Amino acid sequence: MNEKDVYGNEVQRLGRPLPVEYLLVDVPASTPVVPLYTFHERKDVSQYFPVENRLIDGHIQDFSALSDYLARSRSMDFLDAMSDFHLLLFLYRMDMLPMKAQMGPLLEAVRTKDKTIANEWKNQEVWRTLEQLISAYSHNDDSSMSNDVEFVSAGEAEQNWTCSHCTFINSRELPTCEICNLPREIGLLTPV
Repeated sequence: MNEKDVYGNEVQRLGRPLPVEYLLVDVPASTPVVPLYTFHERKDVSQYFPVENRLIDGHIQDFSALSDYLARSRSMDFLDAMSDFHLLLFLYRMDMLPMKAQMGPLLEAVRTKDKTIANEWKNQEVWRTLEQLISAYSHNDDSSMSNDVEFVSAGEAEQNWTCSHCTFINSRELPTCEICNLPREIGLLTPV
């Protein structure tokens, strides 16, 4: 704040006291009393779609991983199978069959948990094309090669375990996750 002193010189003065109105801030967001989760937590880590950017840990997101995930999730409801964040991200960014423009209704169905919209989206041409590609891929798959892959991944599974909370891969000796420090088994959690 600039003012003039008794001699006519401009002097700066601190703006004290600070008006209290400057300290009041409206915060429209808060924590809900009952949290609503968009994605389901699954007990078995093998039910998840591989996490992106984890090549060093053996998490490879490719068409083979998509085919395997969809084959494993045949017994699940379509909406439950699609309610995997990493799967949705892979489908959104997939170059082989661009789906970005058609994914709006599927994302809305996952957000609102609307099975009707999800099943309508499943009947669209883009999903049927993907199913045909997966079917053709699975018929051309070499069974001896897939057995080797299963053996390697089974050996890796015996050595490490993936945290069901933060997806970090931990050494098998650790009872708690190195990153989030939560226990290996959900059954180990006891109410306070």
